[in-house]
Amino acid sequence: MQRPYAHWLGVASDRAIPEDRAEVFERADALVVVVADGAGGMRGGAAASKALVDVARSVAANATLDAHEADLWVALMKEADGMLAAKMVGETTGVIVVLAPRGLVGVSVGDSEAWVVGAQSIDDLTKGQERPRLGSGRAAPVAFQRPRLGGTLIVATDGLFRYASPARIGATVREGAVASAAIRLTSLVRLPSGRFHDDVGVAVVASALQ
Repeated sequence: MQRPYAHWLGVASDRAIPEDRAEVFERADALVVVVADGAGGMRGGAAASKALVDVARSVAANATLDAHEADLWVALMKEADGMLAAKMVGETTGVIVVLAPRGLVGVSVGDSEAWVVGAQSIDDLTKGQERPRLGSGRAAPVAFQRPRLGGTLIVATDGLFRYASPARIGATVREGAVASAAIRLTSLVRLPSGRFHDDVGVAVVASALQ
């Protein structure tokens, strides 16, 4: 049976160990997408972003949990915030998006973002998010949902959104094959020297029929 969604990932960094993470986990006919940006300049950024990815992986692998329930992800992010803060592991942003026949649900914290790029518009799924990161002890995860995926889903860290305009991001997604969109988006913020302003993590998801 053909899966309803196809996905592609891109991570770019000048560091030996990137602090940004982008992963997609398959679960029956659903996808669990997670992007995390470990706080640069702070000890443990890479460990904090990995901790959130591990949470998403564990839920995707547990068939007894309803991965399409936004309240579950909010609770898990709050739990991760408390755990990271108590252990002083580090801080990370986080966006988790679940796509299934029932629609799209997600939760975010920090300044990583999730957009749906349509033919003529961009739907910023995370525009209402709160900035305190996981591990700060003050994270306030914000949930969002849509009845369907009405375009191409872009979930990425601020290494993309801070250094490229919405118009350029939208045009980059629309003007080429969706299968290479993640690579084109990371290239969009590459400096002439070949280096990057910041780590970049990108996940791209589209209908498998697109």
